[in-house]
Amino acid sequence: MTKITKGVIPAAGLGTRMASLTKGQPKEMLPVGGKPMIFHAVVEAALSGLEEIGVVISEGKEALRRYLESGEWEHDLQREGQGGGLGPLRVTLVNQPAPLGSGDAVYRAKELVGDEPFALMMPDFILFGAQPALTQVISAYERFGGDIVGVLPLGSEEARGFGNVGIIEGTELEGGIVRVRRTSGKRESPLMVRDGETTMKGVGRWILGPHFFSYLERAKPQDTEWDDTPALQMICEERGVIGKVLEGKGFDVGNPVGYQGAHEFAGRELDRTSKRC
Repeated sequence: MTKITKGVIPAAGLGTRMASLTKGQPKEMLPVGGKPMIFHAVVEAALSGLEEIGVVISEGKEALRRYLESGEWEHDLQREGQGGGLGPLRVTLVNQPAPLGSGDAVYRAKELVGDEPFALMMPDFILFGAQPALTQVISAYERFGGDIVGVLPLGSEEARGFGNVGIIEGTELEGGIVRVRRTSGKRESPLMVRDGETTMKGVGRWILGPHFFSYLERAKPQDTEWDDTPALQMICEERGVIGKVLEGKGFDVGNPVGYQGAHEFAGRELDRTSKRC
């Protein structure tokens, strides 16, 4: 089994859903638990054993660029006392000249990834739990191989804070493991789940083989934004994907409702920690 050492974080998007909160700054710099959103993704990569992470970035995100290039995220890590025992993580910035979509962003990291399986991490998903989301997904990869996605069960309350994309259809193989047959594309309507029911949603934590780039090429449109979702849908339908049900409390922090929920949850966790100390 090839060890997962590389990852890609697409962070070049316009963040239009969060415009009312960002007020012109990159959404990845919005604070969650006192640290920028991007900090949580990069530290998760380090805690999960990655050695290099490519962050795809576009013009106009100078605050994000400075934060990563200066190593400020490492200083934040040391200040929190989390740095001990972590292996070195190299952060490589990959430029996307224009915001042409998440598919275009990930494709620009093709050379960095090479011929290895890699982690695809969306920075607007955060999981609070005993183990990072990516660590859990990598554990499933080490058992099953192939393409893996992190999955969250969402009830009616949780669904309000998530976007309406990545709803999966699949079959439970065993506790916490699902074989994914299909995943939904982007929809304009909000995600709605009836009271007492649960839906399974794939979130932005994937392990993908290098074949993903050929799927991106197949899914590239001629005259619209190049999204990565159609390529992920084809992989689910043609190759089959294993879904790892994540343990912990997850939030879509690229959604105003989800961001507010994560902000409040992180604040409560900080209060509990300070009281124990």
